[in-house]
Amino acid sequence: MSEAPIADWSRGVPLKAGDWFIGLYQPSPETVGYWQAVARRELVLKYSPAADRWYHPKRIVCTETGSPDLEWRRASGRGAVYSFSEVHRAPSPAFAAAVPYTVGIVALEEGVHLFTRLIADLGPIAIGAPATVDFQVLEGGTLLPVFRVGAPA
Repeated sequence: MSEAPIADWSRGVPLKAGDWFIGLYQPSPETVGYWQAVARRELVLKYSPAADRWYHPKRIVCTETGSPDLEWRRASGRGAVYSFSEVHRAPSPAFAAAVPYTVGIVALEEGVHLFTRLIADLGPIAIGAPATVDFQVLEGGTLLPVFRVGAPA
């Protein structure tokens, strides 16, 4: 019996779904309002007036009422670091100049969790540290929300 070849992951592997690359951002019909706001350097989330509850930009219905009547509302842009990881190995050549960089999840005041790039302003990044939204053009030339950790709100 022959052994299966061992995959070489040393250069990273681009992640594709059909013709779509899965990467930093993927505009889709349910997130158009989010990306329009990012272009204006605003952070918006979906909000259910019926349930008085905030949702992630990809949510298409209120989980409490089942209603599709969600509206875009400007978020506070403030939260706390929920989780993070420092990336030391570029997943593709486009990221080579950026390493090391930090990515993580920010728990927003509205109760929504967002995956994002974290920028350390005052000392090292830590779980629970305050985080405030900012906008930067990152690898690939795309304007994206990032969160500054330790910066005054």
